[in-house]
Amino acid sequence: MLKEERHNIILEEIRTHNKVHSSKLSQLLNVSEDTIRRDLRELAGSGYIKKVHGGAMANPNSMEVFRTQEISRQLERAIIAEKAAGLLQNDQVVLMEGESTNLLVIDFIPDDMPLTIFTNSLELAGKLFNYQNIETIFLGGRISHKYRMSLGMDVINALGEIHADLFFTEISSIHEEIGITDGDRENAYTKKAMFRSSSQVIAMCLSDDIGTIQPFKVENINQINMIITEADPDHHLLQRFSNKGVQIV
Repeated sequence: MLKEERHNIILEEIRTHNKVHSSKLSQLLNVSEDTIRRDLRELAGSGYIKKVHGGAMANPNSMEVFRTQEISRQLERAIIAEKAAGLLQNDQVVLMEGESTNLLVIDFIPDDMPLTIFTNSLELAGKLFNYQNIETIFLGGRISHKYRMSLGMDVINALGEIHADLFFTEISSIHEEIGITDGDRENAYTKKAMFRSSSQVIAMCLSDDIGTIQPFKVENINQINMIITEADPDHHLLQRFSNKGVQIV
């Protein structure tokens, strides 16, 4: 894994948990604690984090930068969400996982469009409840406090009993050779089961995530039907995927 990829994962962990321990980062990224300590020193030197005994925490002085970045990413996700919603047709069975982009996809669904949507996201299920023409089915199981989603064998077993027309998956790492990867092992296994339960897989990702790799494999590129980003479909970063037969939107 490249240093820049490790730094991105470390910053994401700090954004999620506010504080991280060197030992846990070492296990997550499968590198030595000496490597993690060097990474933390570099990130602290750049002002992104504050180094503390045994790990690091968010630098209060950099939170405005994080907020500005998140606002920008929300605008980019809205572009992706509008493209994704344009693929929906009446009476389809749809599988949705993740939250950030799929929550925005829901905003673009016409009020009168009849759909059946399966999801393992608590927040998605709550928002979908307000749509009278959408039958929402929550995939129950152990609920992850980190992701606010149900994960694990109960969800995987339930997925074996359904077949969706479309699967909208939010991905944070995609590589033309390695495929889709994830930073959480259980989440990766759950995503893999969702791939098997759908006729078409729609991968939604920010262009910044193209070419990055995380520790746990989800699926190969040939298991994806379409990639949606905020970038122009002819962008040079996306050509490596279109060359492999993946439709780019």
